[in-house]
Amino acid sequence: MTFANEDLNPKFIFFSPLTQALSGREQLAEHVDRAIIALDGRAPVGGGCTLELLNPVFDAAAVRVELWVNDLDDYTCTYGFVVLSENGRVPVARGERVVVNVDLSTHQATKWSSEFRIAHTELLKDLPAYA
Repeated sequence: MTFANEDLNPKFIFFSPLTQALSGREQLAEHVDRAIIALDGRAPVGGGCTLELLNPVFDAAAVRVELWVNDLDDYTCTYGFVVLSENGRVPVARGERVVVNVDLSTHQATKWSSEFRIAHTELLKDLPAYA
């Protein structure tokens, strides 16, 4: 896992090993969740995932998942992502993954910690405005 700043927007890069051939959206979403776990140290809870398939994966040892933050509010974090071939040249899928901060003891949404907010603010995508 690495942090990349070579383009205009910072992102978190995670290489997720493939244990079987990728055959659908659910398997790709699982690799996105693995990247979120690597970034946050915990499994995503709640929310949803929107995923657009772009190209098939053939005979690969891993996929590259690039994550950034599209939106961060008190209770939810919306990650943008792209899943690529291991070398980063072939886009496999792209989309958004919304995560809700749920207190596991009360099952209620709770505010993100200040540490989480600071770390994720650094990954906010900042698209320049074009007039």
